[in-house]
Amino acid sequence: MTEYDVIIIGYGPTGKVLARQLVDVGHTVAVVERWPQTYPLPRAIGYDHEIKRIFHALGIASEVAAISREMGHYVWYNEDWKALIDIDETRESISGGPTGYTFNQPDLEQILHEDLLHRDGISYHLGMEAVAAHDAEDHIVVELARFDAQTLTIDHSETLTLTGSYLVGCDGANSFVRKMMDVSVIDHGFDESWLVVDVRPHDLDKLSIPNAAQWCNPARPTTIVPSGVRNRRWEFMLRSDESPTQMCEADKVWELLSPWLSQEDGELIRSASYRFRSLVAGGWRKGRMLIAGDAAHLMPPFMGQGMCAGLRDVWNLGWKLNRVLDGSAPENLLDTYEAERSPHVDAVIRISMAMGQVICVPNPEAARRRDEAFFAGNLPPPPAFPPLSGGIIARDGDGKPIGGAGELLPHDDLARGGIRVRLDDLVGRDLVLVTRIAVDDGRLERLGIRQVFLGEAGWRDVNGRLARWLDSRGAVAYLARPDFYAFGTAANTDEVDTLLETFECMVGGREHVLNEIA
Repeated sequence: MTEYDVIIIGYGPTGKVLARQLVDVGHTVAVVERWPQTYPLPRAIGYDHEIKRIFHALGIASEVAAISREMGHYVWYNEDWKALIDIDETRESISGGPTGYTFNQPDLEQILHEDLLHRDGISYHLGMEAVAAHDAEDHIVVELARFDAQTLTIDHSETLTLTGSYLVGCDGANSFVRKMMDVSVIDHGFDESWLVVDVRPHDLDKLSIPNAAQWCNPARPTTIVPSGVRNRRWEFMLRSDESPTQMCEADKVWELLSPWLSQEDGELIRSASYRFRSLVAGGWRKGRMLIAGDAAHLMPPFMGQGMCAGLRDVWNLGWKLNRVLDGSAPENLLDTYEAERSPHVDAVIRISMAMGQVICVPNPEAARRRDEAFFAGNLPPPPAFPPLSGGIIARDGDGKPIGGAGELLPHDDLARGGIRVRLDDLVGRDLVLVTRIAVDDGRLERLGIRQVFLGEAGWRDVNGRLARWLDSRGAVAYLARPDFYAFGTAANTDEVDTLLETFECMVGGREHVLNEIA
């Protein structure tokens, strides 16, 4: 017998969201974190519409909204403050609402932590460091020792042993779990040193600060963005002859900030130097060990996708771990986690790198040529994020994804008989068949699939997003995975039957019955 179904090392946003997913469906979880309290300083500051859906599914949307604001327009300027490109984050997203938001990470972590405190099945081991892990084939063994946050040392006189079915490392760039897995790390070649500065202005309205900007100034490429409701962030590219340690000193920081505000205008929250990297782990699972978030990948911050990618990881992994743990799917379902997430995050890293290569141009002549290319309209906009290309998606006879398979599905409000609800709120985190034709198939119950019927006798698609998505793919139904991605579509009753049969063959069924949403 093992103590826990899953041991999670790392209790940041990624670890917290994975823990919440698992305890919600009855699994036992141990979380291990070296720091005894939530890290108090801001790190990640952005999330997108897809991640907002995760917060909705967790039931914390209103709490997160209170610590967030819409990103607005994200404008890139040249040295002379002439606009090169305007990324409109206010545009309507496939999920409904704007595409981008900004927040304060310590506030988000506190919301997630307080939410978990009200739930059963979770054991906390804060102030403990994992020092050894062993895959015993049918379970995992993890050795812990006390971490002294004052001296940053490990006290081996106070130890603890945990056993579990699986170990997931959400433990950051220097991941212990990744080291235990002994996997390679692939470097895509982006490596720049930047100074990150967080400030809380006393009266933001009195200051002339751009809302969200990249100042592509070859003398000092600079990022200026909001950081939640009250704070602002500046990121300054460091030159090779500058000492990161010295540049973090307060007088240097205020000198860099002087074009926008002085010490009298705000409070310096933190300054820290970072190497912006582009790394992907060569393996995300080894036996009973898996990694997620920064443990699996690092990317330049210019897309604001670092935390988003980590939350996508665990939103993908969580439903698969649940099915394996409850016996409704074989263990090799976990292999589809890397098969789906690694290519997707690789593409996002490359997009982030491409944006970074536009910004990180210290040569004035190269910057002038870049500006001319933008003004001439010779540079295409950043590409859209790709659909899932591998793993649990329906394919045709040639092995190609069928229409819509692997795509992030639209969200919309549904209405019926005076009731109006969000689709995501209605179906929770279940498998869902959204259909214009009534389906009476015992496999829905066996597979744990809920049915949402669109039509006069069912639900009305308020804004028409679901109808437009189906129409554009010539479909009458789609099967949605618990992570908001499409397993596949069907054009008629026979194809619905094939779709369900294919899913059952790939994933397996479950015995308990879920109530149908007619």
